[in-house]
Amino acid sequence: MQAEIPRQAGRIISPAMVSVLAGVAVFVLSMPVGADEQTVSDATSGDAPEMMLRRTIDHNGIEREYFVHVPQGHSGNLPVVIAVHGYTSTATGFAASHGLNRHADQHGYIAVYPQGSHFLADDGQGGSYRVTSWNDLAANLGPLDKGPHCVADADRYACPAECGECNRCAWTSCYDDVGFIEKMLDAVQSEFQTDSSRQYLLGVSNGGMMTLRLACNLSDRFAAVAPIIAQLAPGYDCGPDVDLPMLHLFGGEDDTVRFDGTPGGDGFIYTSAADTAATWAAALACETGPAAWQTEISESAGLRCTAYSDCRIAGHEVVSCMDPDGGHEWPEQYAAGLPATCVTAEQYDSMPGQHRCESATGEDIHLGMDLIWQFMSRYRTDNR
Repeated sequence: MQAEIPRQAGRIISPAMVSVLAGVAVFVLSMPVGADEQTVSDATSGDAPEMMLRRTIDHNGIEREYFVHVPQGHSGNLPVVIAVHGYTSTATGFAASHGLNRHADQHGYIAVYPQGSHFLADDGQGGSYRVTSWNDLAANLGPLDKGPHCVADADRYACPAECGECNRCAWTSCYDDVGFIEKMLDAVQSEFQTDSSRQYLLGVSNGGMMTLRLACNLSDRFAAVAPIIAQLAPGYDCGPDVDLPMLHLFGGEDDTVRFDGTPGGDGFIYTSAADTAATWAAALACETGPAAWQTEISESAGLRCTAYSDCRIAGHEVVSCMDPDGGHEWPEQYAAGLPATCVTAEQYDSMPGQHRCESATGEDIHLGMDLIWQFMSRYRTDNR
């Protein structure tokens, strides 16, 4: 899985190019990060500050961090959206590059950004680049009866130290990320005023693969999920134990995680988007579909969508939306000029040397998150 550098929001480049971009310093004047309970302004804020809180928890003897944005002007028990970054991205860079805090403010939900484990890898040119990733309990495992995870001459990716010796097609963390996210959910519910019946989950690229894994393994914790430009390795597609609606977004021209199950440009292979949706629909006992599906937002975004419906629980759907001309990027969702590998002030100290997020420039596109929120906010866990 190549690195996620968004438009932009999700464009993939080689590990060597990541190091070049990471070496370009973009600084902003901001407050240094101190104790976990300290609040500082998001470097990408406009007229009104977008605040994020840094939190840490110990999981399996390792300090893990996450960031919380509580929307301004909203009170009471609020819905929660867990947003999972992609490969080589950061939690705060992911939030900034997609303009997610502004969206949370507009729609009144708490946004939570967990940080994947990370290490510095040799770029082969005398420098290094930071690798962040999630253990989706599929990418690093051996092939099943549906074939290999990569072709013989596929690109090689840096092996995380905790994995020991990676197999030929392995490329993600080996830590217990499912356990980390579950513990993080408990901590967020304990500290903030949340509506436990309205917890939602989304993720991009490797974060989307982690979203699929979390939705299968922790399906009782979420009301709806949205994996983006992501499918699991062949043979590892799964369905939730508890009925859980899904909106799946992908690009028709994505050459990294191809939607048709064929090898991507780096030689890696994933379950097709059609099989991913069919497996999910079977778990929800959906009787109709896939049939054409459209909303005003998806039509405005130029997406081609289908859905499974008439599921075990009335109103549940499994929706797949393709951006016909889209590559490996979140369709119609980005804050122009910001790479997802940057860090805002809240994360400077925990990722020293990582290039800093500057203010977003240009057009802010948000139809992608509008579509996801329109879909997810229909659902509650106390209605199933």
